[in-house]
Amino acid sequence: MSKGREPQEPRPDAEVSVLEQALWSRFSEDRDLRDFARVWLALQIRQLGRVERAVVVLDTDGGMTPVANWPKDSWTGQDLADAVEEALETERDVVIAGRIVAKPLVVDGEVMGAAAFAFPGTVADAGAAIRTVQWGAGWLNAAIRRDLSLSDRRERAKQAAVLDVLGAALDVNSLDAAALAAATQLARRLDCEQVAIGILKRQRVRIIAVSDVADFRMDTSYSERLAQAMAEATDQEGTVLYPRREGMAYAVNTLHAELHRLRADGDLLTVPLFVGARVFGALHLEKARGGRFDDLDLLIAEATASALAPILLEKRLADRSALTVAGAGLWRQTARLLGPGYIGRKIALIALAAVVAFFAVAKGNYRVPAQAEVQGQVVRSLVAPYDGHVSEQFARAGDVVRAGAPLASLDERDLQIELIRWRTDLSRFQGEYDRALAERDAAAARIALSEIEQARAKASLVELQIARASLLAPFDAVVIDGDLSQSIGRAVRRGEELFQLAPLDSYRVEMMVEDTQLDDVSVGQEGRIVLSSLPDRDFPVEIVRITPRLEASDGRNVAVVEGRMVETSGQIRPGMRGVAKIDVEERLLIRIWAQPIIDWLRLALWRWTP
Repeated sequence: MSKGREPQEPRPDAEVSVLEQALWSRFSEDRDLRDFARVWLALQIRQLGRVERAVVVLDTDGGMTPVANWPKDSWTGQDLADAVEEALETERDVVIAGRIVAKPLVVDGEVMGAAAFAFPGTVADAGAAIRTVQWGAGWLNAAIRRDLSLSDRRERAKQAAVLDVLGAALDVNSLDAAALAAATQLARRLDCEQVAIGILKRQRVRIIAVSDVADFRMDTSYSERLAQAMAEATDQEGTVLYPRREGMAYAVNTLHAELHRLRADGDLLTVPLFVGARVFGALHLEKARGGRFDDLDLLIAEATASALAPILLEKRLADRSALTVAGAGLWRQTARLLGPGYIGRKIALIALAAVVAFFAVAKGNYRVPAQAEVQGQVVRSLVAPYDGHVSEQFARAGDVVRAGAPLASLDERDLQIELIRWRTDLSRFQGEYDRALAERDAAAARIALSEIEQARAKASLVELQIARASLLAPFDAVVIDGDLSQSIGRAVRRGEELFQLAPLDSYRVEMMVEDTQLDDVSVGQEGRIVLSSLPDRDFPVEIVRITPRLEASDGRNVAVVEGRMVETSGQIRPGMRGVAKIDVEERLLIRIWAQPIIDWLRLALWRWTP
């Protein structure tokens, strides 16, 4: 009786064969360059055998970027990154420590990327590994060359389409004719059912041309919906595609969806027309039923919109009235103003004369404005008395403290230990001194006495430092700088500034006056300041000093003018900023308002007068 055969385990080489067949099947497909690089890396690893880590770096979007790595979604390691960088710089094959192999990818003499492999141990035959990578790199170089060729073809197709549309627009003179020619040509190039062009007029889109329609009128509900959809793109200042594609930037397309339901056709695309940073109009394209815009169509539409907008704007300006028409219009308006009728214009002229008469006699107080900052009249700095560490902190910037209040303290444990040491030495030297006196050794007594004096002085110094370990406020003040709450235990050096204090009842104002108005300011003048934190009231100030130097601030030359606050408030703190106005004299209102223009004209005339 024959025994049944036991089931056999699948052979590992059979699994490998199936995996390789799947990879080669994907490898032969026409794929994106990134996908191709991932499949290529998988096949290359199968060819090389034991590979611990691997990466492929390609030049994408103007920079070297990893597009495939193994193990997937993991950091390939700094050693592999260094090998890739060396291969890119030297443009040669790189072998590091016999276990890392890197090869640059050179296409038509230009380095387009690199591939690197790290083995778990030293490669027995590094040359064989290099040759295997060189053999496989040919496939990746061919894929890169194919991708570059495809990009070149797309760029040439885009440029040809844009030039055709621009040529059609430039062949005619008027705005409407140019828009019609451009829309018709673009509809043919992109196989669109309809292309429309609209321009912004009084914040609304006015359609000026529709492809293959010579006499277009806004007289249908569809036309109104079309103008609203184009306005949807101009309001967002971005391209709107309906239905929206995955991966595109989000844009509101509600009105495009309504327009699509009204016609039930293919894709809708609206691209704003920009002239500089200003939206000039919009370009709207519609595919036939079931039609879709591919990536090349989107590129051509956006490039056409970018190049067509300045041409349409130029033709719109060329269609405006000439100088003779402007002169005739001016004469007509003058006749209406001086002749019968047109009461409203005559009233406007009388009102203008009244305004001129008012400004001829009306006067006002001329004041020089300036950015201002409140500062303490006296700023006292508290510094570290010795090298040590911050032990405690009791106040920080913004706190109001009274005279003698502690602000912070330094760690005095080391000083206490040093004080004990000097006192111990003092006792020891005293004993030596007594023993020398008992033995009647004058020399030893003098030495011991000097050591006693030195130890006593050292102990006194340490006691003084311990007494100064606590930093106390010298007067009633506000802390304007200093915060040790995050620095407990931090080492400080002797003389290091820890706090800045300013008195509570004595302030000065530093005002930044423009150099063009500096001649109007003098010592003794009065003014007022309004602080940003206290906008509901103003405080009087008096000018006490004008510095002779100028500083640059926000693109202007300013002089620092110092003032004294005549009246203060408990709410005022050093560092507050606001606007000060210095009273100069009473002048005509029109002179006050026109003085900057007059000064600018004088300077311009002086500059250009020979």
